[in-house]
Amino acid sequence: MARKINTLTAVLIVAAVAGCTAAESAAVVEEVKEEVRMIDTTLPEGAIEEFFTNIAEGDFEAVYEEAVATNGQLNPKDAYVKKLEEVFTGIDPTKVQYATWENADGSFSYKVYNDGESIGTLFLRKNEDGNWTVSASFEGDENYKIEVPVGLKVLVNGMELSRDYLYQEDIVATNFSGMNDQSEAPHVNQYIVENLMAEPVVTVKGDSSYTTLKNVLNNTLYVGKKTNDSALAETMINDAMICAKWPAQEASLSQVAAISVTDSDWYKRVSGVQNQWFTAHGVSKFSNQTASNIIMQSEDTMVGYVTFDYYATNGDVERTWHGGYQMTFMNFGGVWKIAGMAVCNELNPALKGRFG
Repeated sequence: MARKINTLTAVLIVAAVAGCTAAESAAVVEEVKEEVRMIDTTLPEGAIEEFFTNIAEGDFEAVYEEAVATNGQLNPKDAYVKKLEEVFTGIDPTKVQYATWENADGSFSYKVYNDGESIGTLFLRKNEDGNWTVSASFEGDENYKIEVPVGLKVLVNGMELSRDYLYQEDIVATNFSGMNDQSEAPHVNQYIVENLMAEPVVTVKGDSSYTTLKNVLNNTLYVGKKTNDSALAETMINDAMICAKWPAQEASLSQVAAISVTDSDWYKRVSGVQNQWFTAHGVSKFSNQTASNIIMQSEDTMVGYVTFDYYATNGDVERTWHGGYQMTFMNFGGVWKIAGMAVCNELNPALKGRFG
């Protein structure tokens, strides 16, 4: 086992062997370097020093492998290495500043500042052999919840999620949480993945018929079977048009009720919409109606996006609205009804939104 040795002692030893032959000297120096490295990584500061040394030497393979060992890095390797190069190459580790805190599980986080500007955070965890390992996260990294039908195994960016990422097990899918009667709602396992540089590619192990839909309100990804059923798309579009007509005084609340799960938060919200503000108009029309990204979380449920353009004029004033809905449906005895909805006009390609 290596003797404990600090950096100052190592320097003195190197100096003491100056009288040896070049070969002997080189051998001793390399042995001391390795011994210092082994001891330093038992301290968080030593692990950080090793991190910057690997960056300086271009050993990004070692940095990535350590990140995977530290917190199960789920970013694609190429993207992670590219970001490391962009952020840390050329940084003088002796001049950076840190804001440090201990996490509840005994790990440490070091927020890194260069010239007063935050450039990322180093996450340090102690492994079984007593050494600290390092993983970097960056400004703008995102966390995601992934809701997977019970019984399926999923991969994120090609890496299978273990139970370490499991947040809640066998719960009602959150897009059905507004229904008072949830007995027929799909059940999912909910995972949390952290510090991702981009929305992850989520696949189901052994079954390519599944895909994902991103909740327009947050970073939740729903996993379900993809479908190109034109009848389902038509149902979504027709019901979306009724919902859009209600605030424009072109459809009644009873028409909305007929296509909705009335015992739900969704219906409480829509039934309370005040439509007296909408100017009377003689001409209106819908165009560019599209249903997309439809997935089925179970045989009797679906969720997808609907976009449309709505034009109205009273002869003096005219306007076109570019609408977008995320719509969740449940089938009751062969009749599809709206169980939940979120309005997100940025879905509409005309607005060039982040979902378009």
